[in-house]
Amino acid sequence: MMKTNVLILAGGSSSRMNGINKQFALIGGIPVIIKSILAFEHCPLVSDIIAAVRECDADRLAALCGEYGITKLKKTVPGGDTRTESARRAFAECDDCDIIIVHDGARPYVSAALIERVINAAAAHGAAIPALPLKDTVKFTDEKGFSAGTPDRAALRAVQTPQAFLCSQYREMMLSGKDATDDAGLAEMLGMPVFLTEGDPRNIKITTPDDLPKEKNSMFRIGHGYDVHLLTEGRKLIIGGVDIPFDLGLLGHSDADVLVHAVMDAMLGALALGDIGRHFPDNDPQYKGADSIGLLRRVTEMIHERGYSVSNLDCTINAEKPKLAPYTAQMRSNIAAACGCSESQVSVKATTEEGLGLAGKGIGSVCVCLLSSCQSGMF
Repeated sequence: MMKTNVLILAGGSSSRMNGINKQFALIGGIPVIIKSILAFEHCPLVSDIIAAVRECDADRLAALCGEYGITKLKKTVPGGDTRTESARRAFAECDDCDIIIVHDGARPYVSAALIERVINAAAAHGAAIPALPLKDTVKFTDEKGFSAGTPDRAALRAVQTPQAFLCSQYREMMLSGKDATDDAGLAEMLGMPVFLTEGDPRNIKITTPDDLPKEKNSMFRIGHGYDVHLLTEGRKLIIGGVDIPFDLGLLGHSDADVLVHAVMDAMLGALALGDIGRHFPDNDPQYKGADSIGLLRRVTEMIHERGYSVSNLDCTINAEKPKLAPYTAQMRSNIAAACGCSESQVSVKATTEEGLGLAGKGIGSVCVCLLSSCQSGMF
């Protein structure tokens, strides 16, 4: 598999935001730049991320990345006076890789499907950018403000990020000394062909306060999940993504992570999307022994694609043995990272049934989930 590095450009001054630092404005309780980075954090095709930010924002971003379990952000660099200079500084910190992706930190709605589409197109064509047909008629203007002509709208496209390039090609672009308003423009200056792939109308850029969702229109969905598995010999005991030393494990088609299964069912149930058996059936060989944390990332993508994010998860594990309290902190961290939220939004508790119910035969878990969506006409 080709190695892909991502450059997140977020060094601007937010001059059109009326004093709001757009990179840290909240959408569904998550900062804009964190939502942008999380999209690439969860993409298996991406290895490393480098961000160009204002120097005054670097420590704040580092703290947030720790809070949200982001591991792929390898370095932050000070943004330059121009977009291209910011890209040069970020690119200088890249290790050897095959593909370079450049993305605006202020495009928090980028989807996994768009990221993969652009990577595949760049691998095939050398350079690729997402673009959309124009809906409105466009006019040229003269210096006095009068119409100076109407270009053919059918031949025009609105360009987005992420933009992707073969690393060798991008290195040549960065060494050229030229400047452009986007990376594709720089490639065009050097005579490099740029392929236009299908963009995403939801992938808007936060430029003015009107682009931020109106919190008063927030919508909430509540879901409940429950799962139970038998304890058996010859299996690992994995709960909340933690491999717990014990002489018994949980029986199941996947890794039988009873806690994560309850979380997934709660998230799916909140949006009436069925249960995990519908999406990851236990008669499908591809899910035999599957890592449930990986499946949780996929459920999170389904939630994000529908314009929702996790606001709160409250989980309880029912187990007579082993003692789980020493592991709940790591469980919270694993679940928060997979859900793209902070650990403060995830609660994991462990209890027993006082010798009743499962009584040592198995382990059960329940989860109550609150999803939030800020409606602003973009979903």
